[in-house]
This record gives sequence, C-alpha cells and structure tokens, in this order.
Amino acid sequence: MAVAYNIHPAFTVDDETLLETDLTSCHLLVLVGSGTFSYVVFDPAVKKFLALKSYHFVPQKLAMADLEMIEEVFDTDKLLFTAFKSILLAFDTGGGVLVPEVYYMPSMKKDFLHITQPEKMQEAVLSDLIPGVPMVNVYSVDKDLLGFLRKEFSTDLVIHANSALLQSYPLDFDFHAQEGVAFVEVQQHTFTVTIYVGGKLQIQQESEYQTGLDVVYTLVNTLRQLGLNEQLVKVKLGGAVATDAGVYQEMYKFISHLEWVQRLPGFNYITKMQEIPGYYFHNLYALALCV
Repeated sequence: MAVAYNIHPAFTVDDETLLETDLTSCHLLVLVGSGTFSYVVFDPAVKKFLALKSYHFVPQKLAMADLEMIEEVFDTDKLLFTAFKSILLAFDTGGGVLVPEVYYMPSMKKDFLHITQPEKMQEAVLSDLIPGVPMVNVYSVDKDLLGFLRKEFSTDLVIHANSALLQSYPLDFDFHAQEGVAFVEVQQHTFTVTIYVGGKLQIQQESEYQTGLDVVYTLVNTLRQLGLNEQLVKVKLGGAVATDAGVYQEMYKFISHLEWVQRLPGFNYITKMQEIPGYYFHNLYALALCV
C-alpha cells in the first residue's frame, strides 16, 4: 500500500554569511526525530550557527514512512550534499537507558537496553559515552534508517539527542540549584525529563504523552519519588512548545517555578535564528557540544 504523506520545511533560516563561508571547515549537525528531520550548519572557528532547516512530515509513527520522507528531503535539499568538515547524526526516535559506566560492558548493551525498553523490529543498538557524566547512554534506532543516513552522508558519527542534552544542561545558570532543577524537553509525541540536585544527575527518562496533564503528572510523580518538592524545584521547559499549547498551559497552572530553558550560551546565532525562541531547537543546537 502506498504511504500518503505531506512534507514541507517548517523552518528555513540562513543569511549571506552562509555563502561567504568555506563550508568544508563547518560541521553539519543533523537531528532525526519521529516525523521530523532538522539540521544546522555550525562554524566551529567562530562558534556560530549559520543555517537551520527543519522538515515536519506525517505519518510520525512508522519507521518506513520516516525513511521515505527523508529520501524526499535528499531529493530536494542540495545543501545536504556539501562536503562538510564532518557530519554528526543524532537520533531522537525512542527512549534509551543510562547505565553506570563502571558496570557497562559493550557485549551486554542489548541486555541493558531491554531491561527497560521492549525489543523492536529491525533495531540497531548503539551507545554513547558522555563526557563529564559517569554514565553510558544505550539506545536503539531503526537499522534501515541508520544505514541509509550513514551511506548518504558517508559518516559514522552517531549520537542520541539525550546524550547531547546531558552535555548542555551543566551550562544552565540554575544547574547547581540545591532544591533541584528539572529540564523537560518536549517533542511531538514524547518528552524527556532530566533532573539534577546540586549539580548531580538524578534521573533522565522519556515518556509518551497525549495531553499537557500527562506531562505534569509524570514530572510531579517523578519529583516526589526522588523526595523533591515540585513547589521548590526550578523547571526549565524546552522543545517544540508554544505559550498557547496545552503542555505549557497545564505546566504554568501547576508548576511554581516554570521557565523556558535558556538559549545555549557561548555560541553565536545569525539574526534570523535569534527571532526564533532559543528553547525551540535547544536539542539541535546542543549537538554543537558533541563535535
């Protein structure tokens, strides 16, 4: 049966600096989500993001449909075939598990993953070492989608989006909050909660949601299980969320200290990027910390 779909770039941001830059000295940072394909061009010499493009398409559930959509993107977006210095592939297409580095053994990564995550058809199980965090992030991606992207981009640099977030959060000015800080990264169908107390990682978990109340309930329940007071913890919200969206509205009603996650500091953004809220593509920008 043919798959019905609609594909379009939801965001296209660049300026004249892109044409004036030697792209062979730049990194292409690619983020693949469920129903999304986004990338930024990053110049490491001046720590500047030069271009951003994000495609949203439907359906968002089927891996084969995602692959077909991304093939369409490659047919139309010629910038993807530029000879960049490096290309980093990041996946935000499913949950993983954090394993203490002292217990991790590569030969057992599938066993670690499937303690908490069901085994999937056609999965490739990968792992990330996270600088500054004594954990290994073990996760799975669709084998066909991974193979296609590795072949098209000629790269073996692969990371999970949550691994990049774990490297970005220590840059937040509330990272060492003694009452705790919870980062909530929201995507189309899932959200990731990462909680720290006094700068120490307590938990990172991904959940699905249908309404904003699902996010509030999971967050509050997780905080209470950790012995934290949701009225005192600072909560930083990021991702594809608008102020009129259900997730924001429900969190605003129930969470006392709710803020948008701050734009990743120490980097330069072209003017058109600064017009987009920094929290919207926080996980995409965080990939610059991984190259």
